[in-house]
Amino acid sequence: MTSESDEPRRRDAAATRQALLEAASSRFTRLGYDRTTLRDVAADVGVNLALIKRYFDSKEGLFKAALASTPRFLGRDEHFPQDREGLAEALSHQLSAGAWPEFGEHPVLMLLRGSGDERVDALRRKALDEFGRQILAASGGGAAGEGDDDERLLRAQLLVALGVGVAVVRSAVGLRPLRDATAGQLAAPLREIVDALLTPPADDRPTPAQCTGE
Repeated sequence: MTSESDEPRRRDAAATRQALLEAASSRFTRLGYDRTTLRDVAADVGVNLALIKRYFDSKEGLFKAALASTPRFLGRDEHFPQDREGLAEALSHQLSAGAWPEFGEHPVLMLLRGSGDERVDALRRKALDEFGRQILAASGGGAAGEGDDDERLLRAQLLVALGVGVAVVRSAVGLRPLRDATAGQLAAPLREIVDALLTPPADDRPTPAQCTGE
């Protein structure tokens, strides 16, 4: 039977683990993998270095956990936009000025800075690849595979690159008016971009009979 004294300890452990993830995410985003140290992350939270190793085993384990806990650019799988209109709307909000105040910088920047560690870089590539494939599925083009599907995946990845590029330019350069653009100002041009990149060619679009399952 669990005693009352065990419950606060479990809550404290969960809060400490979450604080470590937030501190690590901030450092990985601002400094990159190579310049982030476990000692600095531990100091940010005010805990012993051994506690990080107990929770996450290694720096790579901490990066993997931070990557998994960081909000996805357009939401996790269950909240990901399901069509092109939804994609454009989500992009306009997520790329608007001040969209991520709790992170200081856009969390997607965690995926950009090289680590010098191939295993970690593979995690970064995998996250961006999955994001592109989610966009492709939401575009109405289905999942990408071989041959002609590579072109559609390329178009989805171009949209990924657009979002990443906006985050980088805003963070590193502060280019105006992009830096201060609101969701309302971004909505119309992003709808045009999404439609131009992701609308299937006329001969690839489903027929009315296919849409109704006849």
